This record gives sequence, structure tokens and C-alpha cells, in this order.
Amino acid sequence: MTIDNIKTPEDILDFMKQNIKYGWIDTENKEHIGTLKDFRKLYRTMSLEDTLKHGIGTCIEQVHLMSTLLTKLNIPNKMFCTRIYEDENFNDLNSDEHMHCFVLYYMNGKVYQIEHPNWEKIGIYEFASEEEAIKKINDIYIKMSGGYARPVTEFFEVPVGLSFKEFNLYINGLDKQDKKHLNN
Repeated sequence: MTIDNIKTPEDILDFMKQNIKYGWIDTENKEHIGTLKDFRKLYRTMSLEDTLKHGIGTCIEQVHLMSTLLTKLNIPNKMFCTRIYEDENFNDLNSDEHMHCFVLYYMNGKVYQIEHPNWEKIGIYEFASEEEAIKKINDIYIKMSGGYARPVTEFFEVPVGLSFKEFNLYINGLDKQDKKHLNN
């Protein structure tokens, strides 16, 4: 399947299954498939073009790609990030990563999630509301992280070339902007 053949959200999932693996490109242009070894040290966010060219992406790039494809189909959608909060002083480059990005789309009065980067949950899931979707998805990752609270933040773009820490700080900055908005 090619991008030009995509007409539905199901086509997007099929495209992802056929063309995109979980992986990333490091600072030396080396591909890492199915592993997060040295991720905090060497990862940088990729452009959509590089994601398609290499056929790989983390949840960050995959969600960005799926969101872009949904937008191309004129299907309203939002990207979200759930993570264990790490502040700007967090510098343990050997620590596990506790972040997952996901995309929700809105059709026929329902909310759906396309999940591809989490290989254990690949599929399209239906929810009655955005709130229910966010809670149920976040609960999965709270359980996976041993019960740690996880903020969920909507994000709107994926700046190219950010390290894991820089992407985390970008998401944290969106939280701060949202809280400023709520206080005004």
C-alpha cells in the first residue's frame, strides 16, 4: 500500500503495518530497530520524510505520521503524550524511558485511537468520548510503569532534531502554557 491509496483510517493502519517499523536514527545516522538501548543518549526526532524514507519511527514519529495522514483525509485528530514527569534537571541518561505518544481521531460522534507503535496493542479502538479515551489509554501506561502518575499533554507538532530530553521539555512547556491559559 502507498500513501496515495489511503482513503480511510483502516488504510492508515494497514499502511503503517506494511511500511513502518518501531525504530529510530541516532546522532551518527545509525538505524536502531526494536530497541531503546542508548535512546536517551543518541535519539533525535526525525522528519516525516526521514520516517518514510527509513521506514522507521518511535511513537513520536509514528503518531505524527498518522496524524498527518488523518489530516490529509480531513479527519479531525489530536496527538497526545503520556509520560512520567521529568523536569529540566533530570539527567539520568541510563534511566528507562516512560513516554508514549498516541493519536485520537473523531468520526461519527465517536473517538478512535489508531495504535501502531505499541506492538502489543496494534489496532483501532473506539471510545465514547475524548475523556474516556485519554483515561483508558493512560491507565494502560500507568499500570506498565508500576502505578506512577502520568500527565497527558496534547501536542501539535514534532520539531525535528530534538533529543529525548528536549522533546520531554517541549511537552512540559506545553503543560506550562496550558496552565497559564487556565489561570487567565
